[in-house]
Amino acid sequence: MTDRTRSTLDEFFRRMSTGDTDSVIELFADNVEWDIPGATELVPWIGPRRNRAGVREFYDLLDKGIIKDRFDIERVLVDGPHAVAIGRLRSIIRTTGKVIDSPFTIQFEVDNDGRIAKYLLLEDSWHVANAILP
Repeated sequence: MTDRTRSTLDEFFRRMSTGDTDSVIELFADNVEWDIPGATELVPWIGPRRNRAGVREFYDLLDKGIIKDRFDIERVLVDGPHAVAIGRLRSIIRTTGKVIDSPFTIQFEVDNDGRIAKYLLLEDSWHVANAILP
C-alpha cells in the first residue's frame, strides 16, 4: 500500500507542476473528503469539498483568486495509505496584490484504487484571509 500511495502522490505533484487541472482531478476518488480550513466567508476557494466537481470548483476559484508564484514540496512522508506533504507556497492575491507566503502541510489518504480519497491542506489561514482584505 505504501508504494501505491507514493506512486499516486508522485503523479499528483507531477501533474500539478504541469498546470493541467483536468489530469490532476482524475487522481481524486469520486467521493473525496477534501478540506482547507479557514475563513470561507472571505476566501472562496477554501473549505470542504466532497466530490470531483468540488475539487474542480476549488481549482477554478483558486485560478481566479491568485497568481501562483511558488509551490515547493520539501518532503513527503508515507505510511501505508496515509501521507503528509510538507512545503511552502507563495502566491499573489489578484484583487489586492498582497503576497501570501506560507508553510503548509497536506494530509492525504489514498484508496485501494490508487485515488486520493482524503485531502487536508493546512496553511497560515489567517495570513490568507488578511491578504484578501483591502
